[in-house]
Amino acid sequence: MKFSVENRKGIALPIVLVVILCLGGYVTSLAWSMSNARSRYHQTLNNRKAYFMARSGMEHIMLKLKVMQRRCCDAMIALEETTDENDKKLLNNVFIEDILIPPDNNYTGEKYEYRVNDFGIESVDLDASKLTLRLEVTGKSGGNKNSIKRLVRISR
Repeated sequence: MKFSVENRKGIALPIVLVVILCLGGYVTSLAWSMSNARSRYHQTLNNRKAYFMARSGMEHIMLKLKVMQRRCCDAMIALEETTDENDKKLLNNVFIEDILIPPDNNYTGEKYEYRVNDFGIESVDLDASKLTLRLEVTGKSGGNKNSIKRLVRISR
């Protein structure tokens, strides 16, 4: 049996369809891969933003401590020397209640937040003029949370 040119004309259509199907599968997998990579990138970005928001909260409370030590000595002495547990809780809550994220003046609409979850004075060393603090701050960004818990020693 001989193949002639007329008999091979029908094979072009299936070959073109297979090539189109392969290209379509390749484009679909490439689009899925790019979409997946983009979502992982945004997840990582929001996680890092949440971490740095927690760091911002930590620096905010450290700044407040330094300012209070220099400007409001009586308040810091009251905070350091309180022995009653109920008074300690009350004074600690009063101390951290105004540590809030500044308002969004750029009007970006992005939701950033940090919050001091735990604050306490662990020890006061008057001889070395050092104060040891227990801090836990949570930062939020884009639905992600990141928490930092530290034991910090600061000097006066």
